Amino acid sequence: MTDHYTDNPVDDQLALLAGDVFESLAVQFPICMASDEFHFFPQARARAFDWSRWDDFSPTGLADVIGKLTRWEHDLGLQPRHPTPSARAIDAAMLRRVIRTLRDQLSVVKVHETQPTFYLTIVGIGLAEALEAGSQALAARLKHLPEFLDQARGNLKHIPGLFRDLGIDMLVKQRHWLASLQLLEAYRAPIIDAFQRLDGHLRQIPVVKDFRLPTTLYERIAAEHMGCLLTPDEIEHGLTQEIEDTREILDQSAASMAPGRPWQTVVDALSRPPMPSGGVQQLYRNTILELARHCSSQGLITADEVNQCPVTVQGIPDYMRPVRSNAAYSMPPIHPPRGGTFFILETGQGVTIPADYRLLTAHETYPGHHLLDTGRWRHPRPVRRHIEFPIFYEGWASFAEELMFETGFFSGPVDRMLMAKRRYWRALRGQIDFDIHMHRRTLNEAAAFLAAQGMDDGRATAMVRRYSLKPGYQLAYTMGRRRFRRLYDERCRKGTDPVAFARRVLAQGEIDFNHLAQILQQGG
Repeated sequence: MTDHYTDNPVDDQLALLAGDVFESLAVQFPICMASDEFHFFPQARARAFDWSRWDDFSPTGLADVIGKLTRWEHDLGLQPRHPTPSARAIDAAMLRRVIRTLRDQLSVVKVHETQPTFYLTIVGIGLAEALEAGSQALAARLKHLPEFLDQARGNLKHIPGLFRDLGIDMLVKQRHWLASLQLLEAYRAPIIDAFQRLDGHLRQIPVVKDFRLPTTLYERIAAEHMGCLLTPDEIEHGLTQEIEDTREILDQSAASMAPGRPWQTVVDALSRPPMPSGGVQQLYRNTILELARHCSSQGLITADEVNQCPVTVQGIPDYMRPVRSNAAYSMPPIHPPRGGTFFILETGQGVTIPADYRLLTAHETYPGHHLLDTGRWRHPRPVRRHIEFPIFYEGWASFAEELMFETGFFSGPVDRMLMAKRRYWRALRGQIDFDIHMHRRTLNEAAAFLAAQGMDDGRATAMVRRYSLKPGYQLAYTMGRRRFRRLYDERCRKGTDPVAFARRVLAQGEIDFNHLAQILQQGG
């Protein structure tokens, strides 16, 4: 990272420090840093990218990087501070927060010591990335994959039984996927042996029953790592209020549309679109085009920008299903951005299209994740390209669905009922995350609670097991959406139109909400 903001010496000092941070981390963690799957890492690629390198979580490597993180935070503390949210002060605050988060994750949370799925996710993303880059990149990654798998085996010594089971499930699927690639024997045999060693290790190592972190650590993750900046009581109040508000909308909608029938039955009975000849992926591509045209017509993005940074649609690979939700979005860390991928779960014959598929697509693409990432990777200030925070990332995408009502794309009672349903389930998922990790519900109790709200038993069980891997992440949707909604309502009472609000927000990068509120207030 050699970009400088200006010729201002103070800004240049911060740019050099940020460049050191991103470059050093990208060299040591090339896959975690190149993907937005690992939310506590910033995103960057090393200047001299080496396809033979896998991420280094060795004890020596971790001790070195934790020492660097401590030094970088100290150096940031020596930077000049200002009471007003100058652009430079915001950059410094963002960098300080991401450094603290990563240091906590590596030195206190330590997923690299407890989660086999963490390593297997790196394997899947690392090989998929190399496949796209070509045969030489893939060969380099494959040659050194056994070393990475053995590193995982060495670090995973005494893990929760749940994490062990999820890891074995993912490992089996990943081995099947690798077998389908028909690798050369020179690569295949060592990789098979390394997977067998890891599989045998996971089946034999001692396990512990409880996977949960101490509640005080979860509170810190929720407040600082996720970015809620709230106490547990404040978080719980926000989730409860959202559940009550959306349940009222759902009950009223059901009473209006089909008197006497529960809202879950009314939603299930809503009509689905006809399947186009190109299948479910074509349906989503068509929806993306509709959303992009609307956003372009409203002035949220230009037609040229849509063409320069397209969205592709792909199915979620089988081996990623144990850790991925029903839909996901990803954009590589490249400036300027070249496009992103919308991953969907079901792509085969007989797929049932969800009634809310257009809202889902708005969340993942326009004006949600894709539009946010497009603006972030085009940002003129380099620090802001590389950093995202879950509450901003998921909060914006959740609010973006509502923005499409404000700009006229969605309307009518069916769309509003579906929007309320999505808000309701996101709040319930946040409540489940909170209850599990605050030691208030067991996994079985959490799954039973979701099933009682109308979710299929199997899906509820799989969902709460996934939530165990990312404490606090499910809070980001509801708590972030409520922050954006509050900011929007405050600005619109003063005459700001929806598009002006969105453009102002998207121009900032994923900054702290308190800084965002000050900037919006200054904008009049």
